[in-house]
Amino acid sequence: MNLSSETLPMPNAIIFDFDGVVVDSEPLHYQAFVLTGKSIGFDFTWEHYMAQFIGFDDRDAFKYMLAQAIEAGATPDIDDVEQTVAELCEKKRVAFEAIAAVQTVAIPGTLDLIDEAHAAGLPIAIASGATHADIEQMLNILGRRDRFDIIVAADDVEHSKPDPATYRIAFEKLAAKHPDAKLDPATTLAIEDTSAGLASAKGAGLMTLGLTTTGTPDAVAIADRVIEHLEGVTLGQLGEWFDQ
Repeated sequence: MNLSSETLPMPNAIIFDFDGVVVDSEPLHYQAFVLTGKSIGFDFTWEHYMAQFIGFDDRDAFKYMLAQAIEAGATPDIDDVEQTVAELCEKKRVAFEAIAAVQTVAIPGTLDLIDEAHAAGLPIAIASGATHADIEQMLNILGRRDRFDIIVAADDVEHSKPDPATYRIAFEKLAAKHPDAKLDPATTLAIEDTSAGLASAKGAGLMTLGLTTTGTPDAVAIADRVIEHLEGVTLGQLGEWFDQ
């Protein structure tokens, strides 16, 4: 269903981050990173992961790991860093697929908001630093793959968050799919849980709602509004918060 700009509620489109907003997947990514990182002599704690890796896509995470492992002498110098990173990303993908198959859990309230927005015909999309494979696997597990025609993932951009490209491309695709809605970045809401993601969304000109699902309120303080999670949050509530 295509709604006109006159009938859309406010905000008139929503772009969801994925990890930490739709699914509680950071513990899953951590497990997969640890399993893969050990192959290059890099090991790290959950606290280190939360402090250093939140907001990284897989490519940037493994570039960091490689640099740290080489500096520490844990692994020899590598001639082709890009090729090694690609191989590590594939190893991590396989590990993550196995872990996610049995551990995928939704963030409280998000699926209800997705379902309400979908039923209302509100344009929605995903803009994530995860890969298409990871996102689609977990959406299928949660029974929500059909809710999203627009998914922009790490595979789609040269530079991931905090670069604005992820959210800019997601918005452009939404606007092209819903021309009658006359979407505007200034009335489109991004829902995020990291400072890198919020910087990306703000760089694309979007309104922002920060969730404290993976960090403290200070970590998402640049958001226009900060809440714990989306449990009990409806389109009507978002309208009260963001109607300009």
